[in-house]
Amino acid sequence: MVYLTEVEEIKEIILDLTDTDILWLDTEVADYQTSHPRLSLIQVLAYPQDTRGDPEGICYAARTYIIDVLEKPEIIEFFIDYIMVNENIKKVFHNANYDLRFFDKKRAKNIFCTYQFARKIPYYLLPVKRYNLKYLTEYLTDFKVDKQEQSGDWGIRPLSTNQLEYAKKDCVYLAQVYYKLTEISKQLEYDPQTENIENLLERYEEIEDIYLRLTSEIGFLKERIKQSMISQNIKENKCFKIQSTSKKTIKADLQELVKLIKEKQVNINFPITLTKAIQEKLGNNLKEIEIQSETSQYYSLKEKLPE
Repeated sequence: MVYLTEVEEIKEIILDLTDTDILWLDTEVADYQTSHPRLSLIQVLAYPQDTRGDPEGICYAARTYIIDVLEKPEIIEFFIDYIMVNENIKKVFHNANYDLRFFDKKRAKNIFCTYQFARKIPYYLLPVKRYNLKYLTEYLTDFKVDKQEQSGDWGIRPLSTNQLEYAKKDCVYLAQVYYKLTEISKQLEYDPQTENIENLLERYEEIEDIYLRLTSEIGFLKERIKQSMISQNIKENKCFKIQSTSKKTIKADLQELVKLIKEKQVNINFPITLTKAIQEKLGNNLKEIEIQSETSQYYSLKEKLPE
């Protein structure tokens, strides 16, 4: 791990990183709970090494950098210009939407988010209910993640040894999670042109009854739990919270609404989907106005009942 604070040295390292094709990135932010958060550190991992065989279970590689950018807007802009907008470099973040707030999100290119990637993997391949980096790291790897310094003061200088130790690890965790998720996702690849449908049907028949039984029981249990919590005035337990929402719907007579728009000269115009019932009532009158017709085709599986 290299902790960089000098402007010219940082620029030299950033230029050196432009030769890579993938980088794992994380940030630490000062005053993150205020309306004016400040980017404090940019952590960069390039060329991560395999951690297998490492006695401590972690390897920081030769190129793990912690770049101090607190009150250095010119360095942040330099990093954006040479790394973030470089479409030849894949930039891997976890929960990228948060970090990209500090990196000119509209200009950033070739961004990969492990948080979003993990959420797209079906539960049967990645049976987790939380997708934060700590949980995914501990589920997918042998690492034990200490997040004690996450809420620390990243606006102070000098940073403590514990803060720097914490900062350098997240990129290593991120790289390992990225590789694990990528490996899992390969099981989702298939070619519908060559898929063996008989094998799929065999597997479907194996698990269909289990699925139907469990789905039915879970639905029934959840309804019983909900009604019991409401009846016993219990707002929260170890599995659920009772949430109450209200929805207000405003309706108006169509003819009165048209009259109002004309009288008040309200500038409002948008297409209305004409249901079959409306089309039947309008009949041939539809020919007197310009209509837009769109045809969509959908496919669904309809189960065949046994004969």
